[in-house]
Amino acid sequence: MIRTPSVPRALLPLPAAAGLLLVTACGGPAGEESGARDVTVAMAPADRATGVAPGSPVTLRVTGGQGTLADVSVTDQRGQRLDGSLSADGRSWTSVPATRPSSTYTLAYTAKSADGSRRNGSGTVTTAAPEKPNKLELRPGNGATVGVAQPVSVLFDHRVGDAEKVDIERNLRVETSPRTEGSWGWVKDFGGHDRIDWRPRDFWKPGTKVSLKGELAGLPSGQGRYFARNYATSFTIGENRVVTVDVAGHRMAVTEGGKAVASYPISAGSDTYPTRGGTHVVLAKNAKETMKSATVGLGDAYPSLPTTSVIHLTSSGTFIHAADWNADQIGSANTSHGCVGMLSSDARKLFDRVRLGDPVIVKNTRNTEITEPGNGIGAWQMDWPAWKKRSALKG
Repeated sequence: MIRTPSVPRALLPLPAAAGLLLVTACGGPAGEESGARDVTVAMAPADRATGVAPGSPVTLRVTGGQGTLADVSVTDQRGQRLDGSLSADGRSWTSVPATRPSSTYTLAYTAKSADGSRRNGSGTVTTAAPEKPNKLELRPGNGATVGVAQPVSVLFDHRVGDAEKVDIERNLRVETSPRTEGSWGWVKDFGGHDRIDWRPRDFWKPGTKVSLKGELAGLPSGQGRYFARNYATSFTIGENRVVTVDVAGHRMAVTEGGKAVASYPISAGSDTYPTRGGTHVVLAKNAKETMKSATVGLGDAYPSLPTTSVIHLTSSGTFIHAADWNADQIGSANTSHGCVGMLSSDARKLFDRVRLGDPVIVKNTRNTEITEPGNGIGAWQMDWPAWKKRSALKG
């Protein structure tokens, strides 16, 4: 989680003043007023520098005299402030967080000499546009209401370098109400992209408000790429709904708030293609879909099968769906290629009831395969200590 540095009182914005002085890292005064003539201040990057690499800090440093920096204000062309921290001796200031791409920053500061006299200065710095930006997708969508197993998920458009993961994770802040213990974990998405998920230690408490703020603008992501902007999203946790699939018993049970609300007969994966066990999470829902064995790595094991009320549990092809063609086996035998089949009337009821993020616990299966955490929402396939080790900060 990011810890935004507190801004000392010395960093208050300057009032407008005439006659400004700037002594840059490679130049002399651009104007001055009486007082503090023995104090010189260096600026890096230099005043009026352009094409500065995004993410470069802006620094001011007293290089001559016995003075200190009294006030510093840095704003971009949109009026957004770039905060920073003043050194303990008051002689240097460094911007935090990083500078954003394609931005012009205007600086204003006051230098104070030992006798109390003051001198003002100003300058500008312009950062370059990122040649190779790294974009990302936040899940769930902003304003969504999701189930109690839904993590905060950040999917990156391009590979993230191992050396950059620590800074990226530090600049992602999750806030919850009520307060909830959780941890980030890096995974490889089923599509091959890097992803970082934040899951709570236990399922969310219903009604929890969750927000994510990513102060990533200007931060490098490796391979010469940068993030071009900051990101934010928020969502709400819905009711405590849990779906439990008992493979050996050929039944599915649904609880809400710990109380049983539905029970359905099912037919799960056969001994040859047993259904994946463990805690899955509702990943997606499609009212109509055509099942094709080739798309889930089973070649021509079965022809194209149009079906309805499809609930995705993994990216690799574990679904719950209507399977009326197998009606005589539903509730008595497991004969599918790994999916959970239901009568269409029951499948529609379940489809209408569940939401994205609801946990689906599959038990009593012959399948001992552990689903990778990036295959769908697989964070709950791991216990808490193992999940925390996937954090770049705690691993």
